[in-house]
Amino acid sequence: MRRSFRALGTLAIGLAIATTAHARGDAERGKKLYMDNCLQCHDTGIHTRPDIIIFSKKALRKRVEFCDANAGSNFSAQDLTDVTEWLNSEFYKYDD
Repeated sequence: MRRSFRALGTLAIGLAIATTAHARGDAERGKKLYMDNCLQCHDTGIHTRPDIIIFSKKALRKRVEFCDANAGSNFSAQDLTDVTEWLNSEFYKYDD
């Protein structure tokens, strides 16, 4: 019985780590998606302009979703997470 609880605990920890890594996104993949899809409308200079309109990671995600809808990129939820992760790590530096 005790072994079952240990195994279950180990599994839970592993799932928590995997879920956290997935939730954060893959910045390198996000960069590629951005370069392949977003440069049609603007260059990366938009993220360093003085009249910034993004003030949190949540707002950044909303903006990525807005741009995806307007550009018709049809990003998946994972694509949106990955692009948001790259933009945040490269330009915005907001905490989760």
